[in-house]
Amino acid sequence: MKLVDCVSEVEQQLQHAKLYFGHGTDNARDEAAWLVMAASGINVGTFDGDWTQELSVQQLAETEKLVLKRIHSGQPLAYILNSAWFAETEFYIDERAIVPRSHIGEWIPECFEPWLDPTGVQDVLDLCTGGGCIAVALALVLNQARFDAVDISTDALAVAAINARRHAVSDRIRLIQSDLFTALPDHRYDLILCNPPYVADQLMDELPLEYSHEPEIAFSGGSDGLTIIRQVLAESRAHLTQRGLLVVEAGSAALSVESAWPTVPFTWLMSANGESVVFVLSADELDAFGQRFV
Repeated sequence: MKLVDCVSEVEQQLQHAKLYFGHGTDNARDEAAWLVMAASGINVGTFDGDWTQELSVQQLAETEKLVLKRIHSGQPLAYILNSAWFAETEFYIDERAIVPRSHIGEWIPECFEPWLDPTGVQDVLDLCTGGGCIAVALALVLNQARFDAVDISTDALAVAAINARRHAVSDRIRLIQSDLFTALPDHRYDLILCNPPYVADQLMDELPLEYSHEPEIAFSGGSDGLTIIRQVLAESRAHLTQRGLLVVEAGSAALSVESAWPTVPFTWLMSANGESVVFVLSADELDAFGQRFV
């Protein structure tokens, strides 16, 4: 069977199983292609585009095994493969950390220009780092900067350590177990990034099955989804340099952010899919509106 035909067949199987696609892909076709190539030993990152290549009996057998595991387990494919792509980079992932899919990754290759001058970035803080993908991906671009990657979960930090070693940036990324800023040293950063838990309580029970395999702590954002975001907004200015920038993904709580602080001039970054769920605030803007976050 040709690769293209196998992908089409797997696509139909995934659609029939009524799976959820949102952990590296957002549709059955893309996930089918990822699954078939992974099962066939085809490197997604270096794939030459030959969709007419013939798959061997062994490759087809491995594909079928992987399809059945994806369907019957309900696990995100990223966990089954222990692999996820984020900001054009492949990372290790397992169930100790949330599958990386933050919209923040879209601005990492350009280092958040024009809102930030990357040449002036020396110290970066990644709050709620999870598997460390934001910190590591940005460290590969800002190759002179130093990073503190913080998470409350020691399990997640163990995954982050694997990724820092895999991409040879361990010497520039310090992993810190902390409840947000609590255990941080008295230090200021040129850039603070945060992809926090932001799912409101009423939405937690509505999450697809695939989400149940991920750490609940990575999602639960309190009654309105703003529990962690409030803390970040209230405390981040004390940890930013005078020209520093705060970047936060608000996700499903984006409207709640606007409703809670209607006079704050959030700059919302539009993602490739048309969503605007990541906001930036400068140190000056936090100075002007800081008391409103307390």
